[in-house]
Amino acid sequence: MSIQTRERFSAREIRQYTFRAGLSRTQGGLMELISEVYTSILGGLTLLAMAGALIVALRHSLGVGTESALAVTAVAPGFHSVTLLQASATVLLALAAALLSVEMTMGPVAMTLPQTAWWLGLPVRRRGFIQPGFLKSLLWPTIAAILVVVPLALGMADHPAAGNIALAALCGVGLAWLLHGVAGWCQITNSGAWLKTVMGAVTLVAPLTLVATALYNNVAGSGAVTATQTAWMEYLPTSWPLLVADGARWPLLLVALALGLLTLVYVNLERITTAQLKASAAAGAYAASSLLSMDATELSRSLSTGPAVGRSKLRLPMVFKKGSATSRSVKTLLSTHATMALRSPSTLLRVLVLAAVPASLAAVEFLGNAILIAVVLFLCAYFAATALGATARFAAGNPAVDALMPLPAKVVRRVHYVLPAVAMTIWAAVCLGLLLALGVGSPALLILAIFAGPGLGAATLRAAFRPAPDWNMPAVASPTGPIPTGAIRSFLSGPDLTLIVLLPVLICLISGGVPAVAFPAQLTLSYLAFLWGTHVRKPKSAKDGGLFGTPAATAAAK
Repeated sequence: MSIQTRERFSAREIRQYTFRAGLSRTQGGLMELISEVYTSILGGLTLLAMAGALIVALRHSLGVGTESALAVTAVAPGFHSVTLLQASATVLLALAAALLSVEMTMGPVAMTLPQTAWWLGLPVRRRGFIQPGFLKSLLWPTIAAILVVVPLALGMADHPAAGNIALAALCGVGLAWLLHGVAGWCQITNSGAWLKTVMGAVTLVAPLTLVATALYNNVAGSGAVTATQTAWMEYLPTSWPLLVADGARWPLLLVALALGLLTLVYVNLERITTAQLKASAAAGAYAASSLLSMDATELSRSLSTGPAVGRSKLRLPMVFKKGSATSRSVKTLLSTHATMALRSPSTLLRVLVLAAVPASLAAVEFLGNAILIAVVLFLCAYFAATALGATARFAAGNPAVDALMPLPAKVVRRVHYVLPAVAMTIWAAVCLGLLLALGVGSPALLILAIFAGPGLGAATLRAAFRPAPDWNMPAVASPTGPIPTGAIRSFLSGPDLTLIVLLPVLICLISGGVPAVAFPAQLTLSYLAFLWGTHVRKPKSAKDGGLFGTPAATAAAK
């Protein structure tokens, strides 16, 4: 009598085995991760402490007052801010549109690229692989909805009661689940491309309406937009949590509608095709690499449309016959930068929107705090600087292209610097000009920001030509999987130069005045940033360890 034994792994066992196998290859610990990031964190904290001391001393020397900068508004007296209702409704609409656009790009049902290669071909039901990820994906919209809705409900409710705030948070969670379900159904049916385009446009346009309204209010006088004229915005579906905070209960139907749609998506999970899962995995990998490089343009593309395929036929002259070989080569490089910039109008639009974001914050009532505006200004400046470095990043990834030019390496690097420096100078003028139009800052601060523009162009080059992550460094085990310490180190090397260049502007913005010493200090920092950003690192020698510690020459010979 023979005994037949059949062993068959379930999808859950395969998932657990894959996760444990990944963790088993980690060699580092928490201390290795801390040792790689503590220098950057300590340097940032030191800069903040020094800037805080300078701000306090500058405020006292200028006679601005003894009141803390945390409580002082940067907006000029008599400025007509946008009403809280319009600002809250606009923020909720923009965030909802951004959430739906991101989820339609990356997919509520998503896997990693290795998982699609390892799991989808196995003779196991697909639901066991994608169902846990779908259920876990509900966690992030839930947390985001609570973090956004609760503060807005507390600020907008006439009589904020604990029960109403809790129900408003529930309504916000229902709205996030509804958007999650819409994205899931579009992924299952492979439809909704037009909806993603509309949501992306809403995300970009919504912040600009706040600046436009504030500028109109300060010109119109008695004809300014009032709270009564914007009351209809509270009845937008994305603003229904604010109605619940005021005592309404009918918007809670969103929760039932969201649960019904999520149930429909859950039942039809296995209808998702392999192509859809691979597309979502590719979009997730693209977003992860864009986040690692801190590239605003690529990150925006990865969260909206995915990898873009250029179709523009715009081309500036690339071949020049007059002048020496050096001048012709310089003109060719400059023409290449200009062509690449003009072929990406969406990138230029994102940079302009980033210039308007600090003004959008200052336009909102009770949000004109100088420290808050300064933080947002720094973030927008860094993302704008990295967005303008597409051609420089291509040159960094393909050094053979620059080597073909009959120019020294330092000259080539400085030619790469020209266009970002000009663009960031214009960006700084537009950004601080909008703030000045809204009553924030002074003409002297605007001039100081223009002086910082060339330094921000150098930050573009530093971010583009920074060393690649060291993937030979040991990974650190975590509940979410291995964390590469080399990638974290590369992630932190980039925002430092932007912060250093903008320090005089940020300090003067928070202090409320611009002393005469700020101008030479800013020019000095911009010049040092130029030297730092255009510095060409010496290539590694053949004795340096290559991949896996093997010398490059030996590895090539083998």
